[in-house]
Amino acid sequence: MLNDTFRQNYLRGIHMGKYVEQNLGKNEVLVKKAELNALALLSAWIFGILFCWLLLIPTIKAIIKTVQFNHIELAVTNKRVVGKVGVLNTKALDAPLNKIQSANVTQKLGGKIFNYSTVHIHTAAGEYHFENIKNGDAFKNLLLAQIDQYEQDKIAEQAKQMASAMAS
Repeated sequence: MLNDTFRQNYLRGIHMGKYVEQNLGKNEVLVKKAELNALALLSAWIFGILFCWLLLIPTIKAIIKTVQFNHIELAVTNKRVVGKVGVLNTKALDAPLNKIQSANVTQKLGGKIFNYSTVHIHTAAGEYHFENIKNGDAFKNLLLAQIDQYEQDKIAEQAKQMASAMAS
C-alpha cells in the first residue's frame, strides 16, 4: 500500500520539497509560500572552505546546514499555515489561521545585511521556528493580514447564513 502511494505520487511528479502543495485541502488556495535566502549559508561555506584543514569538520557542518536549508517549507493559505522543518527529525506545522496566537521575526547581523530572518509562529500546540526566510517581516505581515481576512470571511459567512435562515 505504501509503495503504491509513493509510486502514484512519483508518477504525478510529486517529490520531496513539495510538502505544502501535497497538503492543501479542499477549497484551499495557496496565498504565499515563503522564500528562502541562500545567502544565509554564505558564512557556513566560507568558514568551511577556509578551515577545511581541521579534519573537514567545518565543511561537513556547511553541508549539513545546506541539506537542512533545502528541507524548510512555510506557506500561508486562505485557511491555515502549513510548514515543515527538518530532514531526519521533522517538525510539521499545520494550524488553522484562527489558532495562530502570535508571529514574530528575529534577525541577526548577517540577516540584516543579506535580508533573511527567522520567523517564529506560536500556536496552542507549540512554537515553530523557520530559519532563513527572505523578507521575514513581509511574510509575517502577510500572515497577520491573512488572519484578519479569514476572520472577516468567517463573519460574512455567518451573517449570510443568518440572513438566509431569517428569510426562510
